Amino acid sequence: MTNMTRRAFGLTGLALPVAIGATTTQTLAAGHAAQDSGSAYSASLGTYRITALLDGIAPLQREFFFGEDAAAINTVLAEAGFTNNQMPAPINAYLLQSDDRTILIDAGMGEVDILGPGLGKMGAALATAGVSPGDIDTVIVTHAHPDHIGGLIASGGAAFANAELVIPEIEVGFWGDAGTMAQAPAEAQGMFGLAQQVFGLYSDRLRPVSGGTEVAPGITLDLSPGHTPGHSVLTIDGGDRTLLMVADTLHSAELHTALPETGFGFDTDPGEAAASRARIFDRAATDNMLIAGSHIHFPGFGRFVRDGDAYRYIPASWL
Repeated sequence: MTNMTRRAFGLTGLALPVAIGATTTQTLAAGHAAQDSGSAYSASLGTYRITALLDGIAPLQREFFFGEDAAAINTVLAEAGFTNNQMPAPINAYLLQSDDRTILIDAGMGEVDILGPGLGKMGAALATAGVSPGDIDTVIVTHAHPDHIGGLIASGGAAFANAELVIPEIEVGFWGDAGTMAQAPAEAQGMFGLAQQVFGLYSDRLRPVSGGTEVAPGITLDLSPGHTPGHSVLTIDGGDRTLLMVADTLHSAELHTALPETGFGFDTDPGEAAASRARIFDRAATDNMLIAGSHIHFPGFGRFVRDGDAYRYIPASWL
C-alpha cells in the first residue's frame, strides 16, 4: 500500500496558489477564459498526425523538488537560468489523428482551480487544431492527477460526449477506493473527489486497462509507477517512426535528466518514481527514441541522450 503521507501528495512545505481542499473547486478562474487563444503544434507521426496542445503554464517552485544534495539541485537550476524560486512548467496534452481515429492523450486542468490562473486552455488549443470536443473518440489518461483529468469535465458534465475513457486500472482502483481516500490527508481529499467524479461521468464508457495493453492501433500503455501507483507511459508506433509519451516521468527537463533521483512533491512514492525514471531514460536513450512529455517545454518533443552517469534532454522539432 502506498504511504498515505502529506509528502506523498505534494502537501509538505509546498506553496500552492490554491489549497487542495475536501472538494475540488470547478469554476472558471482568471486565466481560464474561453477566449484565450490556444497553442497547438502539429507534426507527422506515420499513420498519425500528432499535435501538442498547451493547457497552460504551472507555477512550480524550488520547494517542489527535493533530494539528498540540495546544493547540486540548486546548481543545476541556476545553470538552467531559473531564478527567484520560480520553475514554470507547461501542462501539455497530445492529440493523435488518423484516417479514422481522433485520440486525446490527457486532458489538462480544465475548469479545476487548484494551481491558480493561466491554465484551462485545452478547449482553445483543440479549436486551434480544428477539433471540437465531440470529434474525440478516445481519451487516454496516463494517470489521474488533476492536471491530466480536470479537462474531462465541463460545466459539471462530461467534456467529451462521444469519447471512451481509457485509464490504467491501478489508477481507478487507487483513486476510486473509499478506503484509500479515507487514509489520505485531508488536503488530498479533493484529488480523490475529482477522480471519482470523472469515473462516474464516464462510467458507461470507462475502459480500465493493465500494463502492456495496446489501447488503440499502434498505441501501447505501459506502467511506470511511482509518481502515482498507476502512472503510465505510451509507446506510439506510427509505422515509419515511434514516439514515447513519457507523461510525468519528469517535471523539469534540466533537473531530472541531470539528477534523475531528485524527488518531486507530488510523487506518491519518490523512490519508485526515480526507478521508473531511470528505466525510461535508459530505454529512450538506448533506442534513440523521440519522446513527448507532459511538463517538458512546449511542444514537448525531444530526445534523452546519455551524459556520463546522467542524461540531457535535447529538444526536437520536425514536420
